[in-house]
Amino acid sequence: MTSEVFFEQAMQHFAARNTNAAIAALEQSAALGHSMATIYLAEQYFRQSADKAFEFLTQQWKNGVLGSLHRLVTLKAFFTDQKLQTDDLTLLHQEAIAGHTESVLVLLNLTLKHGDNGFYAYHLSKQSPQLLGDLGISVAMSADAVNQVDQSQIDSLLNFALNTWQQHANVEPCLHVSHCNLAYYKQVFSPLACKYYRLRLAPHLQPSLVHDPVTGKGIKNEVRSSDIVHVGPEYLDWFALEIDLILEKLTGVSRAQGESMNLLRYKNGQQYKPHYDAIIGQGIQFDTILKDGGQRIKTAITYLSDGYQGGETQFPKLGTSIKANVGDILVFNNVDEDGNVLRDSYHAGLPVTEGTKWILTKWVRESTTHYGDVVYPNKVN
Repeated sequence: MTSEVFFEQAMQHFAARNTNAAIAALEQSAALGHSMATIYLAEQYFRQSADKAFEFLTQQWKNGVLGSLHRLVTLKAFFTDQKLQTDDLTLLHQEAIAGHTESVLVLLNLTLKHGDNGFYAYHLSKQSPQLLGDLGISVAMSADAVNQVDQSQIDSLLNFALNTWQQHANVEPCLHVSHCNLAYYKQVFSPLACKYYRLRLAPHLQPSLVHDPVTGKGIKNEVRSSDIVHVGPEYLDWFALEIDLILEKLTGVSRAQGESMNLLRYKNGQQYKPHYDAIIGQGIQFDTILKDGGQRIKTAITYLSDGYQGGETQFPKLGTSIKANVGDILVFNNVDEDGNVLRDSYHAGLPVTEGTKWILTKWVRESTTHYGDVVYPNKVN
């Protein structure tokens, strides 16, 4: 049988909750060089032992499976307490020059302010010229210049990348309001990462819905007129995991207590009228919602665009409006220490009058959510 047949069998076994049979099928598929089987199997091994997963991924790379080293570094960066080292970024570098586009993007993003950053832009131009153009990146190095880059220059790039990575969430708020503990941080997430994420998820946008307290279902309502993508586990690449990690640091709350993020697009005239993010109401439908992690204690908004008019995040009871720029992050509390809704958290996304506003929203619950249990099981108490 082919690697794809074994992989399909594994998916069927997972659907039937027959994990042992699924792992056995994944092992057969991975042995035949199936890249997705390699990723899935590594995650199963990782639940048993990080070292076992890392050894397996290293061997798969030696067997020629592109993406193996990228997954190894991703697991280490976001799912262990180990700190990345230059050697880890060297693994990403090997993937990048071998043709793994996400590794190129990660290193390009981490070296944007380095003098030789054109090295990774050049590789992206060869692997995905359309993406390079969509990101608005120009290639500053010729093929001859790239071929002449020596190991000392590569080492300089990777050391710079590591330093960028280590500093990515070491920021202080430029605005802090004690009421609802509102904190506004500037330029936390890079413009390149913001634009990439908009491009990646835009094809999946659907009209935003609001919760119907009677039926418990989502319905269209003029209160919320944006378009949305729920960023479930299937969309968790390096950049989404990085936002989750940054928000954990800025909120001081475990990623395991988060809901999945939502990508929101507001075009001309679209808005989110004044509302509370806390779950307010009584009845069976609200009880069901609260079972998944309890109350929404915090909100985090990552702003992915600028250049639009209107669209401020307004807190009418505070008399405060935030006109954010690309890469900025806003965090605030929805309830007090006793679980009571904070009236000052009442807020709105004002109508966009020109251009397009893109944001990522994240709601954090008082305990572990289903999303957190699935994505971050090692962080669940």
